Amino acid sequence: MKLKLLAGAALAAAFAASGAAHAQATEGWYGAADIGYHWPDEFQVDSANNAPNGAPYIWDFNQKKDWTGFARLGYKLNNHWRVELEVGYRPGDIDSVRGGTNQAVVGLCSPGVTRTTASATCGSPDGDIKSWTVMGNVIYDILPDFVIDPFVGAGIGVNHMKANFTGQFSNVPGALSATNPAFQNLTVDDSDTAFAWQVLGGLSWKATDQLNVDLTYRYLSGSDVAFQTTSTAALSPGTFRGRYKDQSVTIGVRYLFAAPPPPPPAYEAKQFIVYFPFDQYVITPEAQAVISDAANYAKSGNATRVVVVGHTDTSGSAAYNVRLSERRAKAAADALVSAGVDQTKLSVDWKGETMPAVNTGDGVKEPLNRRSTIDINF
Repeated sequence: MKLKLLAGAALAAAFAASGAAHAQATEGWYGAADIGYHWPDEFQVDSANNAPNGAPYIWDFNQKKDWTGFARLGYKLNNHWRVELEVGYRPGDIDSVRGGTNQAVVGLCSPGVTRTTASATCGSPDGDIKSWTVMGNVIYDILPDFVIDPFVGAGIGVNHMKANFTGQFSNVPGALSATNPAFQNLTVDDSDTAFAWQVLGGLSWKATDQLNVDLTYRYLSGSDVAFQTTSTAALSPGTFRGRYKDQSVTIGVRYLFAAPPPPPPAYEAKQFIVYFPFDQYVITPEAQAVISDAANYAKSGNATRVVVVGHTDTSGSAAYNVRLSERRAKAAADALVSAGVDQTKLSVDWKGETMPAVNTGDGVKEPLNRRSTIDINF
C-alpha cells in the first residue's frame, strides 16, 4: 500500500507539470532530502560455530518492510552529470529468523517462552536491524531540457549496520534436561561496517527553476557484515556473517542553490544601413563594420529572414541607377554571407532612385540616398 501511495504521488507530480521546462543552472551545488519505503531482501547468514549436526547454522534474518530516509549534498557538473554525497537510514524490525529443513535448529522464536516437548515452537524474535549508509553517487540526467527528466546512477561507500534482537532457539533437539533447559535464548547485539554499492534510477520533475521533485529507486548491496552472538545455553553459533541487500523507493525534493541562467536577450526586427561612395558599390571599412554588426545580430538572434535592398541618389539616368542599386544590394548580401549569415535566409532586391531616404530633385548627389538597407526579422 505504501509503495502504491508513493507511485501515485509521483504520477500526480508528473501530470501537474505543463509547458516547457524551467530554465535551470547548468552547474552548481544542491541539497536534497528523500523519504520513502524499503524492503530488505532475505539476509542470509552463516555461523562460525557448528550446530549439533556438525554443520554451520545457515539462517535468514528476515526484516519487516519499513520507512527509509536520505539526505544528499551534490554538485551539478553540467546539464547531464551530477555527483553527490548521500547519507541513508534504513530501519527494520526482525520478522523471523529461519533456516532450512536440514538444519538441526531451524531458527529463533520469541525469547523467554517456556518450551515443552509438545510445543517446541513459538512466535517471532524481538528486536531490529538498522542500516546507516554513506555513499558517493554519480548520476546521469537523460533529458535535462524536459519537465520530466529520467535519470540513472550508481554509488559506492560504506554500510554501518547495527543488529539488536533476542530470540529463543526453536526445535532444540533432545529431551528437556538440566543441560537442555526449557528455554534457551540467543542475543545478537553487535555492529559492523562494510563496503557498499548501489544502483539507482528514477524520474525528476522540474517544479521551478531551482526546485526538483525526485522519485528514486535504489538497490543496495555490498560485502559481508559480521555480528557476534551470545547464548544462554550450550548452543552457541558464535559469529554470523552475511551480505545485506535492500530495495527502496523514495520521493524527495532537490534544491539547486545556483541561480538560473538569465533569459536570452529579446531580439526585435532591426534595420542596418550601409552607405556607398558616389557612383560606386565597393564595401568601405565603415560599411564593413555595419555589415559585421548586422551579421552578428542576425546570428545571435537566429533571424528567420534578412532582406537587403539597394538604392541610389537621383544623379544619372533611371536605368543606370537600377543597375547600380542592384550591384550595391548584391555587394552587401555577399558581405553578409562572408560574415556568416545563412544564405538561404537572405532576400535581395533593388529600387534604383525610386525610394530615396531624402527627397530631392532630379540629378542631385545626395549621400544619404546612396545606400543598401539590411532588414533583420525574427
